[in-house]
Amino acid sequence: MTVQKAIKIIDWWIGQKKQTIQELQNKWLNSDDAYGVEKALLHSEKTIILNLEVIRKELIPNCNHPKKMRDTTADGQVYCMNCNFDL
Repeated sequence: MTVQKAIKIIDWWIGQKKQTIQELQNKWLNSDDAYGVEKALLHSEKTIILNLEVIRKELIPNCNHPKKMRDTTADGQVYCMNCNFDL
C-alpha cells in the first residue's frame, strides 16, 4: 500500500466517523439518557477521530529536503527521495 492510498483511506475513515457522530447526535438530541451512555459513546468516537487525524498528520511529511533530493517517475510525477512522498 502506498502512502497516498493510506492517506485516502484515513480521510475516508475520518469522514465516516464524523458522519456517525452527527447521526448519533441527531438521534439522541431529545432522548433522556440517565446513565450517560450516549456521552461516553460520542466521546469515544471523537477520540478515535483525533487519533486518526494524528496518524494522517504523521503520514504527510513536511518536506524541507533540498531540491537535489527530488526525482521524477517515468510518468512525470515529482517525489522526494528522502521522504519517498509525491510532491
